[in-house]
Amino acid sequence: MNHVKQWGWITFGCLCVAIGIQFLTASNLVIGGTAGLGIVLQHLTGISFGVLFFIINLPFYFMALTQIGLQFTIKSFISVSLMSVMSDLLAANFSFALPHPLVAAVLGGIIVGIGLIFLFRHGSSLGGINMLCVFLDKRFGINPGKTMLLTDVLIVGSATVVFGVVQVLYSLIGIFIMTGLLGRYHKRSPIERTGEHIEEEAKQQTASTM
Repeated sequence: MNHVKQWGWITFGCLCVAIGIQFLTASNLVIGGTAGLGIVLQHLTGISFGVLFFIINLPFYFMALTQIGLQFTIKSFISVSLMSVMSDLLAANFSFALPHPLVAAVLGGIIVGIGLIFLFRHGSSLGGINMLCVFLDKRFGINPGKTMLLTDVLIVGSATVVFGVVQVLYSLIGIFIMTGLLGRYHKRSPIERTGEHIEEEAKQQTASTM
């Protein structure tokens, strides 16, 4: 039952992120991380966001597998797949246009932030920068909000050429809201506690063989 409940919250988190991204893209706004890259490439290539997001994240699974663990990697792969499918289905069946980009930035930032919190708390992520955030938090205790803020500012700043300065400024508002929520409400995820438990067992086994 716990596994069912956990995957229910992970699915809910993926849905939140997918909805938030649709609000942003409908107003020509971007977000950081691999999602931001996916939005920019969608604008340049015409390929759906879901397909691009799935492809962009493929190289990051090796890092997650070797540095964080198999369970986290599997959860993240499934989460990325779910979010990719949800994003394309939402884009094909619903309109997310809002009257002003500022409204889209605030609403999108809040919804994406909530989704990421649920994913992190249940030992998953949406790949890419999210994996880097969890890795740095697990190994060095660096708050995911700070890591995401820095990388997001760099990625969104590079999108100025594609979307223009005004749209990027609105996008930054959404990013600050998202990372603010993540930094305030993030707590240690099960993957971190599991990692510590595994390390403790390894130490005990080593001691018993000496």
